[in-house]
Amino acid sequence: MANVEELSSFIELGTFLKSLLIAANGDGELSEAERKWVIGRAATAGAPESLLKELETYPANEDISEVVTSNNVISKGRRGVIYFAIKAAASDAEYAEGEKATIRKMAKAIDISEEVVKEIEDLCLEEERIKQKRISLCLPEGDPYN
Repeated sequence: MANVEELSSFIELGTFLKSLLIAANGDGELSEAERKWVIGRAATAGAPESLLKELETYPANEDISEVVTSNNVISKGRRGVIYFAIKAAASDAEYAEGEKATIRKMAKAIDISEEVVKEIEDLCLEEERIKQKRISLCLPEGDPYN
């Protein structure tokens, strides 16, 4: 049986991951790519199997403001939460207006300014451009695994 500290960490991680799924569902469509992105990051971070299973069917329709203000983990890494929410929402190659609006609602709830959100969005775009440049430079003939 998990001790109180492990249980608390599990709840905090679950809240964080659910907030990413809610942001990705901001356009009313949580794509398979978005869900897989969040679950993949969760698995890499060492999330318990029970949480990974829960995320597979989590509807991501809760109020984002309520979720992100429900525990301390979000407030401790507020800007990071916005960053990962943007990455999750854009993981299907589309960062839709509804997703942007949900992320702004999230940011407001955790006291992050519009200016900071825009800076984080710009960072994510820059990272994607660099990724595409790396792919074209290193794999000029295309993906060798396809």
